Amino acid sequence: MRALVRAFKWLLVAAAGYVLILVAIVVWTFEVKLNRWPIFIYSAPFAIRVGDDLGNSRLAERLARLGYVKTSTAVPNPGQWTQSGSGFNINLKHCPLSGEGIVSGPVSLNLDWNRITSIRLMRSLEDVTGVTFEPELLSIIPAKGYAPELCRPVILGRIPGLLIDAVVLTEDTRFFTHQGIDLSSIADAVRTNIKAGRYVQGGSTISQQLVRMAILNPEKTMGRKINEILLAVAADAVYSKKRILQAYLNRVYFGQWGNIPIRGVSEAARHLFGKDLSELDAGECALIAATIRAPNVINPYRHPERALGRRNTILGLLLKAGKISRDEYEEAVNSPVKMLKPGSASLKASAFLDLVKETLPGDLPGAAGTRQDVITSVDPLLQYEAELALKGMEDAGVQSHLILANPETGELKAYCAPALQKWSGSGGSVETFAPLVIIPALIPDKPDRARYTLTSQLFIPTHSSAVTFRQAFRNDAPFLVEKLVSTLGQDKICSVLKEFGVNARSSGDSVAVDPVHPMGMAQIFSILATLGTKVTFGPGTKIVGDYGTETAPERKRVGIKPAVLYIANHAMKGLEPAQPGDEGQDSNWSQPSVFSARDAGGSWGVAYRGDTLLVLRVQGNHPKEVKIGTLVNRLLRKPDSGSHVPARIPDGIVFRKICVLTGLRATSICPKVIHEPFLKGTQPGEWCPHRHESGSVRSEMNN
Repeated sequence: MRALVRAFKWLLVAAAGYVLILVAIVVWTFEVKLNRWPIFIYSAPFAIRVGDDLGNSRLAERLARLGYVKTSTAVPNPGQWTQSGSGFNINLKHCPLSGEGIVSGPVSLNLDWNRITSIRLMRSLEDVTGVTFEPELLSIIPAKGYAPELCRPVILGRIPGLLIDAVVLTEDTRFFTHQGIDLSSIADAVRTNIKAGRYVQGGSTISQQLVRMAILNPEKTMGRKINEILLAVAADAVYSKKRILQAYLNRVYFGQWGNIPIRGVSEAARHLFGKDLSELDAGECALIAATIRAPNVINPYRHPERALGRRNTILGLLLKAGKISRDEYEEAVNSPVKMLKPGSASLKASAFLDLVKETLPGDLPGAAGTRQDVITSVDPLLQYEAELALKGMEDAGVQSHLILANPETGELKAYCAPALQKWSGSGGSVETFAPLVIIPALIPDKPDRARYTLTSQLFIPTHSSAVTFRQAFRNDAPFLVEKLVSTLGQDKICSVLKEFGVNARSSGDSVAVDPVHPMGMAQIFSILATLGTKVTFGPGTKIVGDYGTETAPERKRVGIKPAVLYIANHAMKGLEPAQPGDEGQDSNWSQPSVFSARDAGGSWGVAYRGDTLLVLRVQGNHPKEVKIGTLVNRLLRKPDSGSHVPARIPDGIVFRKICVLTGLRATSICPKVIHEPFLKGTQPGEWCPHRHESGSVRSEMNN
């Protein structure tokens, strides 16, 4: 008898210990695991403004990437757009980044041809100067203990009561009265399944479903079912019904977006209907509740007829329970199932995402219960085209770096690099930095005495007659660099290169430089693009959410005058003819400066203007190298004249009309005239002496 009592005591102790373990698991799950949320990484939001050209902005392409479709209806639904005559109407989907100035709802654009003349937000009937669209989702950093998933927290008070009623009536009618398990529902489920001869109904309560998805594995065994019941009872004993319901509605599964699970009613509303929870109508609430039972069977995308039937059944339950009126029921049951088209597949952008993750603070995702979104600077359309361009290079593209950035802010708009961002560090030659080498040559020894200007006459080995400094630079940069090093001295060249961040030193009769990483090359040439401002390049990460951080770029200036850098930029620009009446203006301000060079490790291509910088590095000697001009046409589109402010012409610059043939001031009979910039005081005063109508000059022009 004593042994039996002792055994009974040990049994009670074991049972108590087991109960404590169950309670501890439940508490840890609710207080820790269910408060972990993924980090979403987005592209840069896209904006349009009054004055923009729809063709230049490529609005239709960007909308297609976000899953928007064109419709013929006069009033588009969320995720749709229509154009008729001078009107362009878009119904913007709900975006969780609304605090970033991103709008949702119907927007109307008025056009003059393709130019935007006005923008109106139709909900508030407010005219605005610009509107910002939702960004693309690039990647998800999963919360600890979870796989990547679309899951966002929302408090119970923000979930519509009708949606809560629809879910409770569908999944657990007696949720607010049972203690974690519902014996009546279990008995009903057993009878139904026996009658059907197969599994058609489950008896699990919302509490059981929650612990199953948060704690247990999905295998159907008796042991797992017992643990599920005990954990559900423990959860109901420790936490309120509201807390359990909120956790369930934030985690319940709603199918897939590509290969990523959609979890929680907030993401379901956004991905199914493009709406915020507050915007859902009765039919949409019923459809969300309908999807829970079998998301991949009652799939609104694949099986709309099944979704429609299940939705109408739940609308009937809401009517019977008095949650909606007869009129609301009739209106909802007769409405079609309207769903969004999924957006395009996420960008690969693996090298860019590696940069993003390197810049994120180590304490993300932050304190329990908080979440963060990361907005980056990448332009998804440009990133896609950059990847496409490198793919066309085959093996050469796989080994190439491509950087497209804003030189004023240092924000990367597109970034492609080999796997693991490998960089051999090979190569390096002073000719690679020829645009920097010519800078000291353009600085006059005295204010009124120029050693060289862009129109100075030079003799180079590849020409039988004199050519201008600009032509010598473009046609035979290595020879010009060699000449400048010997003329100006190695110290002057090294001094300028070091100011731009190039490790340079004297080496015999030449200047030696160390290899530069493509990102370093972008930073070097950004100084030319911005006329002397140094910035650090990066993915422009901005953390938003329950708390956020944003780091302003660090800016420094080089000691070289902006006017000199401005002229160096012009050495790499194409020659545009001067137009009547444009004396003193920069007629080709939107024309990018373009430079290419080769070193022992491969080839470089650089193109830039004040708002955009492109750097291409192709390793080795590949026959299928993409010419920098091809990428310029593809990635450096002409700035929109309706909204872009022309580049600033710095103080100390004067323009003169120059005869292309002689490099001197043009006369009225000079056949080809261009504008060239000069430092004030160094502009040529001598007029072109040629009578261009003579046969000899015509012959020279033809050659």
